[in-house]
Parts: sequence; C-alpha cells; structure tokens
Amino acid sequence: MNKGRAEEFLQRFTDWVQSRADVLGAALVGSYARSQARPDSDIDLVLVCARPSDYLADLSWTLRFGEVRAHQLEDYGKLTSVRVWYADGLEVEYGITDEDWAALPLDEGTRRVISDGMLVLYERDRLFSQHQAAEQTPKPLGKTP
Repeated sequence: MNKGRAEEFLQRFTDWVQSRADVLGAALVGSYARSQARPDSDIDLVLVCARPSDYLADLSWTLRFGEVRAHQLEDYGKLTSVRVWYADGLEVEYGITDEDWAALPLDEGTRRVISDGMLVLYERDRLFSQHQAAEQTPKPLGKTP
C-alpha cells in the first residue's frame, strides 16, 4: 500500500470520527501504530461507539473512504471487526466496539491490542490513553475535547 494513501486515509478517518457525536474514541493499532507497516499491511483501527450496532447494521459509512470492493465481519467477542477491501488496494480492519472494551479491568484481548502498539487518533475522557504508560503515550493526531 502506498504510504501516502494510508496517511491520507488516516487523516480523513480522524476528521470523520471527530465529527461524530456517537464516537467515544478511535485508535490506530497494529503495524501502522508501531511504524512497522509493510506495503501489504492492512490498517487496523479500534472505533469505540455509543451504539456499535448502528455501525454494524449499516456499512454505508465505509464508503466515505473509498470505493468498497468487499467487506467481511469477524466476531472477536467484545469487538466486531469490519474488514474492508477498497478498490485502490487499501485494506482496513475497523474494530467496532463500545466503551466496555476499554473498561477496567481490561480483558486479555484488549490488553494485548493496547500493549502491541496503539496510537490514539481521538478520544473523550482519556478512554485509551489511561491505559498507556506515560512514556509510551504518543501524541494524538486528532483533537481531544
């Protein structure tokens, strides 16, 4: 994947989540968050919503970021992944969940995702950053209200 396309997507995504009253937080996780993405890496996101079912029942919001070639839902317990393949080659895994995903005590899956690398794109009330050690807390790309 073209690095410029990934950066453009992340900026558009961050702008979009900041405009959504029902989004409590969004974070980049995985290889992109660790700055270890390869050309074939997908973009992994966690999207914490007040009503996750709204985002799972109607996937038309994914069209905001490009022409969708295919999508697939994957259930991971507290989080449901919407994996989207865009026509330009971009692959994005949107992990849709509610605030329970980030609630203490963290379950093992959440703990693993956070410790494996997380960059906060947007959050309310330190939803994600409360779990990061001060020296590991990256500067958010988006504004924090």
